[in-house]
Amino acid sequence: MNFERHPTPPQLFRQFERGEISREELHASLAVHARGLIAEMVEEQRNPKTSYLERLRNFAAARKLAKKHGAAKIREILSTLGAIETFPPAQILWNAGHADVPLHCFFRSKIEPVFRVTRLEIQPMMVSLDVEYGPHPRDKTIRESILLQRNALLELELVDRFETS
Repeated sequence: MNFERHPTPPQLFRQFERGEISREELHASLAVHARGLIAEMVEEQRNPKTSYLERLRNFAAARKLAKKHGAAKIREILSTLGAIETFPPAQILWNAGHADVPLHCFFRSKIEPVFRVTRLEIQPMMVSLDVEYGPHPRDKTIRESILLQRNALLELELVDRFETS
């Protein structure tokens, strides 16, 4: 299993507002997202022990990053990653800026498709991080180094992104 290549809901709404897609296409695309969430909930019900262990691992990953850098900065970084149209994990990160969604929901340690932050360095105007995503086996995951920088409005934006081995 891998991240599906569908536009995220914010991308869909932008396309709709620009007149690129019809209301019916918007609803159909949002239904695809809803079916994906429902499928994950059904899978969680089928394997409660596996889901519980995954939730504990994701809590630990989120807690570790939040303790070191602060939850607000982690959300800002994840939200910026979720806005990158060609970044496959944007499928799970697009609403990272919403404080009502728990931070641990954006990490996937072992259940596919995985999303892990393996390195994170935060400076006042720049963020450098390494992420892994895709299939669970580490030899099959995609590893990327990403460089984000604050623009004139002090918002993070993508500067560089490249795959590492």
